[in-house]
Amino acid sequence: MTGIRPLVEAHGIWRGTGAQASTVCSCASARALAIRAAAALLFVSAFGGAGGCALQPPADAFPVELPESLDASRPLAVIGDLQQTRAFVRWARKRESTAEEQPVLIADLHTRIDEIAGLVIVGDLVYTSGSRSDWRHFDELIAPLARSVPVLPAIGNHDYYCVLMQKCLHHVVPKEFRLRFPWFAPGQPYAVAYGDVVLAFLDSETELEAQGAWLEQRMTEWAPTYRAVLIFLHRAPFTDTVGRSEGPDLAVQEHIVSRLKGRAPLPVVITGHIHGYEHLVVDGTHYVVTAGGGGPRTMLAADRPSDVYRGPECSHDELGQVQRPFNYLLIERRTAAIGFTARGFCAETDDVSVIESFEISVSR
Repeated sequence: MTGIRPLVEAHGIWRGTGAQASTVCSCASARALAIRAAAALLFVSAFGGAGGCALQPPADAFPVELPESLDASRPLAVIGDLQQTRAFVRWARKRESTAEEQPVLIADLHTRIDEIAGLVIVGDLVYTSGSRSDWRHFDELIAPLARSVPVLPAIGNHDYYCVLMQKCLHHVVPKEFRLRFPWFAPGQPYAVAYGDVVLAFLDSETELEAQGAWLEQRMTEWAPTYRAVLIFLHRAPFTDTVGRSEGPDLAVQEHIVSRLKGRAPLPVVITGHIHGYEHLVVDGTHYVVTAGGGGPRTMLAADRPSDVYRGPECSHDELGQVQRPFNYLLIERRTAAIGFTARGFCAETDDVSVIESFEISVSR
């Protein structure tokens, strides 16, 4: 299949073969280190510090292999956009700092470490993929969870090596990303069973046409066995955001959404990228944006015709635009439905609570 690396089948779920990580960094003389430092300065300007030795993950914190399935008797947690935006970028774009709010949200998630089957991250694990300090921050947030449950990512735009977030090396697996998730390969989807639900992970940054074909074929194969497919990717095909360069992602609409209408298993699309929380229903399909894990939040338009969220808003402006809470999502299988519970809070309080709860009926 064009644009997708070879796939192997395991228990009816298709997964990528992945790439092997190199974890060896050699020592060097003082002169060699000086030369490397000079080269690194040039590289940092282009790739945010992607040169040099990769930051090793904490011992025993991340799975070596992709799990074949998750414990379907437990809820699944989903969070997105954990990156901490640089101070200069916040100043230039007049965006909020979330340094105080993010630990509150993550602490609430950590209290559920013994309850959940796994953690899904819908992209933007870090702000700059080549930054050791960014990956150290990610490890501080996620390693305690990763030692207890599988962590499954859908890669985001910030997770690739990029020049000013415009020109990105989508054919290169970032070293730190590969060390923590060795099965990942650019543009290659993977899937994990969750009882009679399939979790499908797509790379929204590259090779979408091929991934759409893969998803369509797999859904045909999954239909006799599975009730629903939860599709995780970073970029949102639908959103009511305002004041950003990114709106609805038209490529995701063209190559992924166009293949979902009227198909079984029942699709539900869960994304990040648009910092905040949205729950939209378009042509009968539910689209949830859970991108409130730490990035500065965006504003949503006053007119939101597809938005079915009725939970708390954090702020309103004179135009009727709103800002949504920091958040993460809990998903659980029920007898004839899938339940979704979003937990979150606004910056004015540290009381994390349920901001939305709904269920989607599913049957074979």
